[in-house]
Amino acid sequence: MVGIKNMLVTNLNTEDNLEPASATSSLVAKRIGKTLKDKFEQYIHTRECIVGQSDYDVKMTSRAIGAYCINQLGNADEQQSGEAVCDSSSDGGIDAIFVNHNEKIVVVAQSKYNQSGSNTWTKDDFLSFKHAIEHLLSGDFDRFDIILKNKAKDLDIALNDSEYQFKFAMIHTGKKGAADIILKDMQEWQHTLNRDGLMPEDTPEEDWFFQVHLISAEDIQQWLNDGGQQKVDLNGVELIQCGVIDDSQQAVYGTLTGDQLHEWYSQFGSKLFTKNIRSLLGKTDVNESIKQTVINEPQNFWFFNNGITLLVNEISPHRRNAVRSSDLKTYDFKDVSIINGAQTVSSIGTINNLSIEHLSQVKVFARFIKITSSDAEQLANNITIANNHQNRVTGRDFAAQHSEQRRLANEIAIEGFTYVLLRSGASPIFSEKNIDMDEALSALACLSASPNILATLKSNRGKFFENLNGSLYKAVFNSSVSGLLVINSTSVYREIEKILTELIDSTSSRKGKNLIIHGVRVLTSISMSTMESKIRGADKFLITAYEIENLKEVISKSYKLIDDYISGNYPSAYLARFFQNREKIEEISNYVYNKLKL
Repeated sequence: MVGIKNMLVTNLNTEDNLEPASATSSLVAKRIGKTLKDKFEQYIHTRECIVGQSDYDVKMTSRAIGAYCINQLGNADEQQSGEAVCDSSSDGGIDAIFVNHNEKIVVVAQSKYNQSGSNTWTKDDFLSFKHAIEHLLSGDFDRFDIILKNKAKDLDIALNDSEYQFKFAMIHTGKKGAADIILKDMQEWQHTLNRDGLMPEDTPEEDWFFQVHLISAEDIQQWLNDGGQQKVDLNGVELIQCGVIDDSQQAVYGTLTGDQLHEWYSQFGSKLFTKNIRSLLGKTDVNESIKQTVINEPQNFWFFNNGITLLVNEISPHRRNAVRSSDLKTYDFKDVSIINGAQTVSSIGTINNLSIEHLSQVKVFARFIKITSSDAEQLANNITIANNHQNRVTGRDFAAQHSEQRRLANEIAIEGFTYVLLRSGASPIFSEKNIDMDEALSALACLSASPNILATLKSNRGKFFENLNGSLYKAVFNSSVSGLLVINSTSVYREIEKILTELIDSTSSRKGKNLIIHGVRVLTSISMSTMESKIRGADKFLITAYEIENLKEVISKSYKLIDDYISGNYPSAYLARFFQNREKIEEISNYVYNKLKL
């Protein structure tokens, strides 16, 4: 989105706020207010804001400004944006909130309609918003408006998934930025949020876990001038070795060059992916692999990549295509959305300092599918889902064929158990005699007590299967791991899972529940250590009632110690990321081991 970087508090200067308001600032503010009120009023609730009240227009306009913030930062449509407004006398400091599960974005806004256009944010405004955000991040939803409370399930999903990005915005029709003392506090707050979220220092601004925005009348006007969420049209797209399918569903296919994809991403950014299920996944191993291929082996990219799929509303071939061969044709595509291949496009688009000549060596297969039928929305959804789910083969699927897994399956069978290697579409039938490969991974990883392995299990368990000759996979599955060890470790792991489930159910606070959910692998690893000698023994065993009670005691004490330690040392820790960090896992595990003398 154009200009969003300029609204991040870290990119604002004190000087931005020192300039006096222009003579037309009031006129601009009122025009903005009317435009946004007309745009969103029909979708916004009218509690405490009834037509005919003396302050109706001011209140509704303020709410519409919050809706527009959701519209722009959250990529929401007008109805979603209006329905995201939760402004009321009991809003707790939050005027609008939206969870975009498609793009994994949460937007929280405080909005004000400043009719003079010359006012600026106060210290109380900032502290009220900051205090509200702190309660939100801790899962304390009861202090907010009913509209926000009704989003508790969506917010829990976002808070418990480290891939979600949070955008906190204060938006008004007043001056740009804030006074020096307020701006510095806001900049420090953003730094603290990301530091406590354990964000790597080299993370680009657009990928920051937490973004804090100050949005002024000038910024709103720029959004409006840019056309807001205008549809993406791609003109002059050159396709190599092109073909056309013109049955009931028209489509064009061919090969794109990397310089075109780079140009699209530079111009449109994430707007290219509005219908994509997963959208952008930030910095992942897959993205980094794509980039390395672009940089080091551009000529081989076509062979290594699955290509991209785009939905379009209109396909217009250029006139000269009629006299060209299929080796090169040019098209204009209207209302474009990339539904499969977001990682490919964003990875190529974010590589800097490569020449057009270099990028043009990168070749990517592409399909442009035209959607115009009466059931266009449903058809688009069906195509999107199919492209993101059909024929997906993962590293875990390849691991099922690995010699170590086959050996374990045979050894486990001798003991009267079944080792389930292959995944199926149906839900697996649970049996004490069935052990799934994923369950074995969790049990063995927790038994290892390795902070690196536990952190990876939490952050990216698929990484264990990416390289079956790599150190991570072999740290868990190697020749020293017997079928008996898998059986014993899984048996204890299952008992611990039951105990932790009971602990979650008996814990009243949302923060406590989240600590167990996110710290589950650490709690499991600590408690498994008390039975390690028996697990690694030469005999298959049944866990006794005494041992179960001992596990309960260790888990209870460990949970209390971890809760106290985090509250005392990392009070604003973002738990979804805290337990993905190797250093933090090592630190907290050592603390518990020392306290319990394990």
